[in-house]
Amino acid sequence: MDFAAQLGLFSDKYLFWILPFLFVLTVVVFFHELGHFLVARWCGVAVKVFSIGFGREIFGFNDRKGTRWRFAWIPLGGYVKFLDDENAASVPDKKSQDNLNAQERAGSFHNKPLWQRSAVVAAGPIANFILAVVIFAGMFTLVGERFTKPIIDVIQGSVADTAGFKPGDLIGSVDGEPVESFEVLQRIVGTNANRELTVGVNRDGADLQVTITPQNETIPNMLGLRRFAPAQVDEIDPGSPADKAGFKPGDLVVKIGEQDIETFGGMQRIVSQSANKELTIVVRRGDTRVTLLATPKVRRVTDATGKTVEKGLLGIRRNTASGDGIWKRYNPVTATWLGAKRTWFVIATTMSYLYDIVAGNQSADQLGGPIRIAKVSGDVAKAGILPLINLAAVLSISIGLLNLFPIPMLDGGHLLYYGIEAVRGRPLSERAQEIGFRIGLALVLMLMIWATRNDLIHIRIL
Repeated sequence: MDFAAQLGLFSDKYLFWILPFLFVLTVVVFFHELGHFLVARWCGVAVKVFSIGFGREIFGFNDRKGTRWRFAWIPLGGYVKFLDDENAASVPDKKSQDNLNAQERAGSFHNKPLWQRSAVVAAGPIANFILAVVIFAGMFTLVGERFTKPIIDVIQGSVADTAGFKPGDLIGSVDGEPVESFEVLQRIVGTNANRELTVGVNRDGADLQVTITPQNETIPNMLGLRRFAPAQVDEIDPGSPADKAGFKPGDLVVKIGEQDIETFGGMQRIVSQSANKELTIVVRRGDTRVTLLATPKVRRVTDATGKTVEKGLLGIRRNTASGDGIWKRYNPVTATWLGAKRTWFVIATTMSYLYDIVAGNQSADQLGGPIRIAKVSGDVAKAGILPLINLAAVLSISIGLLNLFPIPMLDGGHLLYYGIEAVRGRPLSERAQEIGFRIGLALVLMLMIWATRNDLIHIRIL
């Protein structure tokens, strides 16, 4: 298949990414720019434009203070433009400043005191962090936090399997930090790819320590761990081999052939390897044991290497939403504190990952751009609105952090210039600032190109 054909397939198959992606990005960008806007208004700065998106305007309106609120055709960002800006990056417009009258000078951003300019610039990333705290706090208050006991099942052939984890292990700690729930374990593992972890395990009453390194390539997660789930049948596909064999909801699979079954995952492994093979399956139904004969049908799937393989399918499912863990809600004060902690956790782990890239301990291949964000948005949207809102919080933190990088063109670059101005007692020359902005633009473009390359490789277009 040539590249053009692949792109055609990509556009058809992943069209549903677009709306969730635009929803998440628009919310995050709006609050970022709203931070700049509100503090600018508070400082008496005249705002000419508040734009969501770039390029030609789709629709907009003027407010009573003369600000043009607009939506544009390219929805990959946004900006607030002040009275004396040359462009959307708030580069000073020298010619415009020379032509300002006294009243306009009073509303000029670049004529404001240094602390006010710094406050306006920093307000965007801060608004992103506040948005994340509010979203997390709202989730903790209205929905709650899920707690599932960190008892694990192990995916056969995974990193965890090789390291010696066993189904039924109770995870107690990671690198000395207590693990209270399976969800906490997932967050820790998900942010420590390619980093060696020491995991405290309780197995049959004995305390053990297992050293393991999460890998990005492991499917479906970086360790190969999943929640311990008994092999209980909750749903049966009509007309499936399980239906024909006489399975009933509530059956507990205890044995397949001569193999004792402890977990749903263990049952899946045997069934998956037994396409078109008759299996003798013993289930516990109430107080009795029933023996059933079933032949898994063939299902062709594509594995992580792109190879088509045949697997067995029985047609039974477990409803993981029933009885797995508890949801604990918090009062607004506690929820806000937990939201701030969750926000800081994302910031700290992101910075740790970036440090590891610079130090050579991590690959930069995991850096993603708009295409991967769109894919993740579409995938998350399938799980419902709450996971999508949670993604908006994480993306808001990421955009806030990115904008604080000391790169001209970004908010952090402006703050860097203001820091130099504070030390020198006067701003850098226009020539120096112009060179800095050009370098910043080049760095941002290179980062975008690299991230887009990673995206295309990640979704197997390149």
